[in-house]
Amino acid sequence: MKFPKAHFVSDLHLFSRRSSGPQVQRAIESAVARSDTFVLGGDIFDFRWSALESHEKTVEQSVRWLQGLLAVNPECHFHYILGNHDALPAFTEQLHQLALANPQLQWHKHYLRLNRTVLLHGDIIDAKIPFEADFHELLDARRVAHEDRRRPDPMKHILYDAVVKARIHRIVAHVVNSNQKVLDRVSSYLKWTGQTPETGAEQVFFGHTHRPVDAIGYQGQVFYNPGAAIKGIPFKILPFEP
Repeated sequence: MKFPKAHFVSDLHLFSRRSSGPQVQRAIESAVARSDTFVLGGDIFDFRWSALESHEKTVEQSVRWLQGLLAVNPECHFHYILGNHDALPAFTEQLHQLALANPQLQWHKHYLRLNRTVLLHGDIIDAKIPFEADFHELLDARRVAHEDRRRPDPMKHILYDAVVKARIHRIVAHVVNSNQKVLDRVSSYLKWTGQTPETGAEQVFFGHTHRPVDAIGYQGQVFYNPGAAIKGIPFKILPFEP
């Protein structure tokens, strides 16, 4: 039996000076060309750290990039899941318009369920969730607060470049985002949304942590993370059976 081909990527952080997204562009387009389903799992673009002169210019270039990707395979069904660096309202409005004009594209604010697979960005792990809280309400508030911050000045870009060159960002990702902490918090969110093994949700794909996860079993589900297209961090295009 031939299964439909599907792939998942996240955390390209395009338009940031730290992104290695342009170096994996051909590999992404190759995966799209042989896919029936392609999922963009958030932080594909980085409005917070964009090197372009304005949010407006970054939004314009982001839409152009998506249009180019859609054209690679008109038969492929694309899903775009928002992350914490690309939830800019000006972008989501353009994303909505692009989806209306292209039936092959759908976008999702929080997560996507495709048969036995759940896909999400993963920034829910950074939100401190009190008992009986609404996960999505807190996540949305955190994303808006994140995007409302002022654009970094040139000195902050220089400091960030130095951190990446010294590979400090990779060490931080491993220390702060331990597998135990990340999988526990993602699992709590999945239980809240009803995406559990009991409902047939067997495998989970997420991004955000910039730390690869390769088929780790936890509480009855198998978890995957592609890493990030950031200089010095491992990155993969992950296949899955939709």
